[in-house]
Amino acid sequence: MPIVFDLVSTDASRVVVRPSPLAELMAFLHSVAEPGHHPGASRDIRAVRSGVDRATERRLRTFAPLWARFRLRALLPLDTSHPATFQDELALMNAMPAPVFDSMVAETIASGSWERYYGLRDPDDHRAEFLEVCRAKSEEREELGELFLADRAAFRQNLSDLLQHCHDTFFRARWEATLPQLSTAEREVRGRFSQDRLGVVLASLTPGGHYLPQTAQVAYDKLQNAFVSCAGRDLVLVPSLFTRPHLVVKFEEAQPRANLPIVVQFPITELGTTDVPLRELQHRMAVLSDPARLVLCRHLVNEHCTTGELATRVGMTEPQVSRHLRRLREAGLLESVRDGRLVRHRIRLGTVYSLGHQFLTRLVQ
Repeated sequence: MPIVFDLVSTDASRVVVRPSPLAELMAFLHSVAEPGHHPGASRDIRAVRSGVDRATERRLRTFAPLWARFRLRALLPLDTSHPATFQDELALMNAMPAPVFDSMVAETIASGSWERYYGLRDPDDHRAEFLEVCRAKSEEREELGELFLADRAAFRQNLSDLLQHCHDTFFRARWEATLPQLSTAEREVRGRFSQDRLGVVLASLTPGGHYLPQTAQVAYDKLQNAFVSCAGRDLVLVPSLFTRPHLVVKFEEAQPRANLPIVVQFPITELGTTDVPLRELQHRMAVLSDPARLVLCRHLVNEHCTTGELATRVGMTEPQVSRHLRRLREAGLLESVRDGRLVRHRIRLGTVYSLGHQFLTRLVQ
C-alpha cells in the first residue's frame, strides 16, 4: 500500500531540507523502544539502557507509545524555519494550541486508530471508546491514554520535561556527533533540486520511492494507503541517521487548520552500506531458491572454482553450469576472476550474508 504525493501544483520552492534535533531525538528513542528494528544502533541503545537511572527508564517506558510505532507528529518540524535548535523546537511544541496537540497525542496513543475511526471527536467526551481503542493495541497504550485523559496540560509538561532530560543527559553529544553527516546529506539533497525534477528527488530518498512522471506523482511503499495533494503546502525533508531503516511520512490530513507542513524524515545512507530495491532483493532470493544452484553454491562458498570443476563435482554438463552461473552473476551474487587462461568463480559472501538483514530492513521500512 502506498502513500502517493500529487506534485501537479507545486514545485521545489515549497520544499525545505533541514535536520531536526527534536525529530532525531524521537528517532533515537524509537530505536531504544524497538531495538529489533535497529541492529546498527545496538551499541548506542545498550549505552543508554545501562546509563539512565531507574526513574528515567520508567518514564521512557511510560511514554514509549508516542514513538514506538505511530510517531507523534508534534515532535517533527512544525514549520519551515531553518536552522532550528532543540530549544526552539521544544518551545514550538509547548506553544501548540491545545486542541491540535491533544488530537495528535490521542491519535498517536491509539496508534492511528482514533482519528481513523472516530474523526476528531474529543477523547474526553468519549472516554470509554478511546480507552477501548487503546486497550485493543496494548495495555501500555491504555495506561498512557488514562494518564493523558487525567490531565492533558500536565501530560504535555511531563513529556516536555522528559525530552529535555533525555537531551541533556544522553542525546546532546550524539546530536553534535551526527550533525556533520546530516548537514552533508542536507546539502546533497538540496543540490539535486538544481539537477533533477522534484519528483525524482523525492523518490530518491528511499528505495521504496517511485516517481510516476506521467501523473507527476511520487509513491512511497508504506503500510498506509493515502493520496496527498501537495498543492499550496510546504514540504520539509528531514535527514536522519537514527531513523534508518524507516521512512517517516506525516501529512496531517485531519489537521487542515493547523497549517502544518508535510514532513518526510528519511534515513541517510551510511558509508559502506547500500540500499537494495525490493524487486532486486526478491530477484536474488528467487535465484538462490533453485535447488541446482543451491548445490553449486555449497561448493562456491568455500573456494573459487572453474566451470569445469563444478560440472565434475555436481554431475552437470558445463553448459548447464554456465547457465546457472550466469543467473547468479546477473543477480550480483557471483564474482569471477581470471587466473591465466582459466576463470574461477565464487559466491559474494558479503552479499549473501546481507540478504537476511536487507529483507528485514525492507519489512520494517
